[in-house]
Amino acid sequence: MSRIPVDTDLSPKLTSAGIVLVVAVLILGVVFLASVATVDEGDRGVLKEQGAVTGEIMEPGWHIVIPFVQSVEHIEVRPQTYTMSGDVFEGDVDEEDAVAFRSADQQQVGADITVRYRVVEDGVDAFHSEWDTITQYENRLLRPETIDTVAREASALNATEANSDEGRELLSEIIAESLREQSPDYLVIESVQVRDIIFAPSYESALEDVEIAQQEAEAERTRARGEADAERIRAEGEADALREVQDAIEEENLALEQIRAYDEGTVYVTDGGTPVILSPEQNAGSTQAGDGEITANSTDE
Repeated sequence: MSRIPVDTDLSPKLTSAGIVLVVAVLILGVVFLASVATVDEGDRGVLKEQGAVTGEIMEPGWHIVIPFVQSVEHIEVRPQTYTMSGDVFEGDVDEEDAVAFRSADQQQVGADITVRYRVVEDGVDAFHSEWDTITQYENRLLRPETIDTVAREASALNATEANSDEGRELLSEIIAESLREQSPDYLVIESVQVRDIIFAPSYESALEDVEIAQQEAEAERTRARGEADAERIRAEGEADALREVQDAIEEENLALEQIRAYDEGTVYVTDGGTPVILSPEQNAGSTQAGDGEITANSTDE
């Protein structure tokens, strides 16, 4: 039985070809992945070529770019918030970050402030060219401008005025207007909220003492008004009772006079108004009227 000759050099050749194929597939995969850019919903892509902004803005979805030549920067266009707060767990800085200022009555005060803003969709390329990232805008403009505005404008208010609803609203409007003036058109300042005013502990204690004193004074005034009202009601009741007694006495006296008049032979006369008692001599010149009333006769004929 004859044997088929086997080329002993074939196996190494196949192994080399397989390695080359695997490497080629990996390279193609890397190139493919590098050529596909994904822009998420809520973002816009800024196309850059050799590091320079081209001006092309990419919508959410997949986009083909030239690997190693073009790149995409992602800019979020959803509304952003930046908070400066005395609560280390609330602000954008991991420390007490309330905006400090000295009030008109020379009190050291802090303000918790939140700014809400967004990047305009068709302005993300200009935004990236000027600020690079949202964090850069916050650190280079939003934060320092807010601090400067508070230091400049809030110093005209007393501490209690700054802490009132009207004072916080006024300060919020002033900060928002200042940020709108300083920020480019592709940045929209939606709102600014001065959420709280923080006093020094000593001043806070003094305010509490004043508030307690005011509450006690108001309670005393309320008690005094209640006692005065009770006294007035009591006096009015006594006066009404006295009038009732007087009316009853007058009615009894009138009844006694009537009885006495009958006993003495005089006549008790009424015309529906004031009662009149006539002596017998006066009665002689009187005549009987209708329904039992007696009226005096006229002497003039």
